[in-house]
Formats: sequence, structure tokens, C-alpha cells
Amino acid sequence: MANLFGILSWSSTSLQAQTARTATANHNLANANTDGYSRQRAELEATRPAEMEGANYLGRGAGLLAVSQARDPLVERQLAHVLGGSARSDAQAHALEGLSSLDPDGGAGLVNALDGFYGALRQLGQAPGDLGSRQATVAAAQQAALAFNRASQGVTGQRSAIDVDLAARATRVNGLAQSLAELNRAVRIDSAAGGTPNDLLDARQKVQDELVALTGASVVPDSDGNVNLLLPNGGGALVSGNRAATLSTQSDPANGGHLAVWLTPVDGSPAGAVKPGGLGGAMGGLLDARDGALLTAQTSLDTLAFDWATAVNTQHRAGFGLDNVSNRDLFAVSATTNGAAASLSVLAAVAGDPRQLAAASSANAPGDAGNLFGLVQTESAALSAGQDVFDGIAAAIAGYGSAVETARTSSARDGAVKDQLFSLRESTSGVSVDEELVALTTAQRGYEAIMKVLQTTDQMLQTLLDLKK
Repeated sequence: MANLFGILSWSSTSLQAQTARTATANHNLANANTDGYSRQRAELEATRPAEMEGANYLGRGAGLLAVSQARDPLVERQLAHVLGGSARSDAQAHALEGLSSLDPDGGAGLVNALDGFYGALRQLGQAPGDLGSRQATVAAAQQAALAFNRASQGVTGQRSAIDVDLAARATRVNGLAQSLAELNRAVRIDSAAGGTPNDLLDARQKVQDELVALTGASVVPDSDGNVNLLLPNGGGALVSGNRAATLSTQSDPANGGHLAVWLTPVDGSPAGAVKPGGLGGAMGGLLDARDGALLTAQTSLDTLAFDWATAVNTQHRAGFGLDNVSNRDLFAVSATTNGAAASLSVLAAVAGDPRQLAAASSANAPGDAGNLFGLVQTESAALSAGQDVFDGIAAAIAGYGSAVETARTSSARDGAVKDQLFSLRESTSGVSVDEELVALTTAQRGYEAIMKVLQTTDQMLQTLLDLKK
């Protein structure tokens, strides 16, 4: 039977529900600018069962059903796929854009240095016995070698910088993976108590997003409420329940000493190198840049330096210096293409004595420039790739430029998709201050109305008690 004491009890429950709405609106407003926060809603429902009064049902007020998160599952699933791809193309583009040593317009560029070398050879042809001209030609040869050195150092320096970045990101991944494992445990415990730990879910989502962006991992929820992360292409589990794997970096002799990424599995078994394709996200993009376009550029420079220096040396050995000695190299170059651009230099003996420059085609002929003409012809001689040295440089620069442009295009495209999905997430999960103020006012009005019910009921009770006196 409905009675005044029942109304007081039901009103108390309803006040608690309105208080929950007020607290939730306050929590939303306080976190309106908190990164990763999702708007929450206090959901009320009519108290059941209703009170039976004869043939009629009398309501028993309202109660708090749940405090839910505003999230769009479809958007969240799409973001989990897009974040890794966007971070990968963005990291690759930035890594490739950091190299400037293949710029043909720079004053110390390869094209300018080689032009200077062949210009000096032609000038020496006017007076092959002049020591000043010989010194200038040797200096031009040194500048050409230095240009190859600088170009190579630029590429290797950028690849080494990527190694430093990879190591730092691996450390960041380890910390985040451990945090995600701990959050899985906390969410599971709190959920088992019957609640929905919204703020823990937000914290876990934020960590999950960053891990996906760093590694390209796939998100695999399980029936226990955990979020598990699996590296791409069978790279292994990064997080499984409340256990996290560990990434480390080790020097790889097969890749010039550059760092390889290793994974210690979640079960603590021995670490192993992550196989190619086993990392996506930003780390995968860095590896794409380092072992893709940058490695190709390095190989092209080494091949050009080796082939060109070999061609020049072959011709130089055919000539004679002012000391009537032949069969001498002009350049010191490595025995193979590997590292040729970085190690290229003018032979120390020639650099110290320009008289050894083999300008003549025969002995005892200081005015002979016959071999100089042969050296000049190496300018247009076809090298191993079927191109002369200038065409080879142009091809290397064009190839690298194409790789940079492709990475930029991919970064812009993937970034646009990511931004669109973030906008969709924000439209669903973001906090609108105006809406929360309206919700706060509505809760306040509801609270005041229930207080009026309590006051009226109290007066009715007082009247009833007065009648019994």
C-alpha cells in the first residue's frame, strides 16, 4: 500500500538519482578539455515494480540505472585500424624529408663538385705542365671525393638518427604496454563488482590509441573485458590480458650495424628479432624509411662512387706524371661498392705531389695532355648501370625525390582519414559545455521539485499526526 512514509523513501531514492545527474554533469564540465575523456551520462529509470493500489499502479519514483560512456563502437573500430597506418606514413615521410644531402642545387652538391673536377681537367689541358693548374685539379678531385663523402654521410646520418628514434620509441612502447596490462587488470576487477569504470576505460583507450599508433598492433578484445594487442603479420602478442611483452633494440651486422627490434614475449621466453613486416605504426614507418628509400639512396651513391672512381683510375693508370711514372691511381676507393662513397678520397701520394697527376699519354712529354682528354671522356662514359655519372646522380636524386613525394602523399591521405574519424569521435564523445550546463540546470530543477515533494509529504504527515492527538 502506498503511504506517506513510502513516498518519503521513494523521494530519497529519486534525490540520489538527481544528485548523480548533477555529479555527472559536473564531472563532464571539469574534463571538457581533458585529452581522451569521453562524455558520460547518468541514465535514470522509473523504479520497478510500481506500487499496487487496488486495480491501479502507483509509481515509486526514479533510480540511477547506470553512468554510461558516449562512444560510437563503429568509429572506435575504424580508428583502431587507421591510427597505425596514419602514424606509419607520417613517420616515413618525416624521416625521408630530413635528408638534404641529395639536393643537386647545393653549393657542395655532387653535380657542382663533378662539374668543377671536369672543368679543372679541361683547364689543365691548356698547360699540362703548370704546377699551379695541377694543384687546382687535384683540389677539384678532392672536392669531388668530399662531395661523395658528404652525400653518404647525410644518408648514413639520417639512418643512424632513425636508430636513435627507434630505441626511444621501443622504450615508450614498453612503458605503455605495461600500463595497458595493468589497466586491463583494474578494469576487470572493477567490472566484476558490477560497475562500469568509465574513467579507467578512458585511460585504457588513450594508452591503446598510442600503442596502436606506435606499433600498428591489432586490437583484440576478449570475453574477460581485456584489450589485447597483436603485432602485425604474426609479430606476436604485445599485450595479453595483464601481461606485456618487451621490445628492445640490438645492432644488426647484416644491416650495417643498424638496429633491429627484438621482442621478449609475454610469457617471458627468450627474445627474438621481430621479422620484417612485424611492426607497423610509427616504428614501422621509420623502418620503411631507413631500410627502404634511404638504403636505396646509400646503395646508389656507393655504386656511383665505386664505378666512377674505378673508371677514372683505369684511365689515370694509362697516363704518365711529370715524373714519367705511370700505372698509378688518382682515387683511393674501397675494394667493393659497400662503403665506397664514404671512403672515397684522392690518393695521398698524388694529393701531396701534383706532379704525379697523369696528364700525359707518354713519358718524357711534359706538354702532352693526351691522357687528360681520356680522363675528360670519363664524364660521359657509361658506368655499370648503363648511365654516365651525371645521369646516375640525376637518377638517384629523382628516385629519392619520388619516394619522398609518395610518402608525403600517403601521409596526407592517411592523415585526412584519421582527422575525419577523430572529428566523428569528438562529435560523439566530446563534451559540449552548453549541453552540460543545460543538463546541470535540468538536474537542479528536478532536485528542487523532489524537495518540494518531500516538504509537502512532511506537511501531510504533520497534519496526520495532529489529527491523532
